[in-house]
Amino acid sequence: MKIVVPIMPRSLEEAQAIELSKFDDVDIIEWRADFLSKEAIMAVAPAIFEKFAGREVLVTIRTDKEGGNIQLTDDEYIQLLKDINAIFNPDYIDFEYFSHMDAFQQMLDFSNLVLSYHNFDETPENLMEAFSELTALAPRVVKIAVMPESEQDVLDLMNYTRGFKTLNPEQEYATMSMGKLGRISRLSGDVFGSSWSFASLEHVSAPGQIALADMKKIREVLNAD
Repeated sequence: MKIVVPIMPRSLEEAQAIELSKFDDVDIIEWRADFLSKEAIMAVAPAIFEKFAGREVLVTIRTDKEGGNIQLTDDEYIQLLKDINAIFNPDYIDFEYFSHMDAFQQMLDFSNLVLSYHNFDETPENLMEAFSELTALAPRVVKIAVMPESEQDVLDLMNYTRGFKTLNPEQEYATMSMGKLGRISRLSGDVFGSSWSFASLEHVSAPGQIALADMKKIREVLNAD
């Protein structure tokens, strides 16, 4: 299971000030570009990709539709993703499939898509349908993050991931049940089929994220003979 850590600079100066040494044990850097204005994203992008040259980078512009910090039209969202992909060729680009479904046809030539779905309010009853629809599109990664209201919600998320991964072994999944109740899902991906777990440094980007130092300690215990 790969550990993903978000960076959330709010200016070019903050991006330039990021300390690389803090990311030595991180597999994937997630640049949460939505902490910048629409106009600033492309201005800050060169500093991000220069600083993390040679590292795996996931670009995420999390819109307000799915718990993010920026409001964009479909055209603005697509254009930013296309510009970043064309100039910087990141390893992964997040695409909020259900929020921008009408524009998805413009993304078909992207080989690095993380098709994502986020629900900060609940674990919806039709979660299996979301798994099925995203899996059928065969992206680089299917990412699903939902909020549990019960222990059963956490188990459902893990069981669905396990089931779809068993049926589609070549498909990568990054799934998590959010909040304190769902923290176990961030630690047990190896068991139920989630390839990524998101950890935090100074600031969390989603409820229930575990600090990187704690994640390392827990994984050492879990992986010990």
